[in-house]
Amino acid sequence: MRLPLIIATGELSQWMHLAMNILVLLLFLAGLALAFWQSHRERKGAAAEELQRFARARNILRTLLECAAGGLVTQAENMYGAGTGAIKKSAVMAELLRLLPEEFRAEFSAGTLEAIIEQGLAEAKKLWPQANK
Repeated sequence: MRLPLIIATGELSQWMHLAMNILVLLLFLAGLALAFWQSHRERKGAAAEELQRFARARNILRTLLECAAGGLVTQAENMYGAGTGAIKKSAVMAELLRLLPEEFRAEFSAGTLEAIIEQGLAEAKKLWPQANK
């Protein structure tokens, strides 16, 4: 799923700030919904339908993280500059972990998050030339 980004030369930070705020809000709301769902699941027991809901919620979170990764990579690139790949990757990883609801941190391994970051980097690299026009 690709989300269209509208970026003009002088408005990059404004759009990035707005996009990050929206993504943080979405992740927060998803976390609240998941916490409520988990407490509800504990009361009723783990049925097959509930496991499917959990899988759907995990997939939604992965999609949100994938959307956030491109913005975070761009933000890290602007903050740290060229030649600091390990620092940028570490900063993006820390921010993704911060955004991820605690109940789902065990569901996303470091390898999965690295793959999400690499995907975000690939998507961001496609958009950077357009932003510099």
